[in-house]
Amino acid sequence: MNHASLLNPFHLNQEPARPVRIVNRAVARSRPVCSSCQSDDIIAHATVQWSNESQEWELASTFGRPTHCNHCDGACEITWLPLK
Repeated sequence: MNHASLLNPFHLNQEPARPVRIVNRAVARSRPVCSSCQSDDIIAHATVQWSNESQEWELASTFGRPTHCNHCDGACEITWLPLK
């Protein structure tokens, strides 16, 4: 997959995608929740890119859109809580 295919066609002036990796995911386990109602039933629109080096999907872009809480039925901010 080449870089050009990762660009969002709906944003003409989009910055190039910068891969984001989660480091120490197993050590620092957490879960995203809606900051209003604390529900973890949330959606985020994103593009991922396969990494041949790590053999995992890596986050490439979130399109600058807010997440959506299915419980509140609206846009929401994310709060990260420790996974118990």
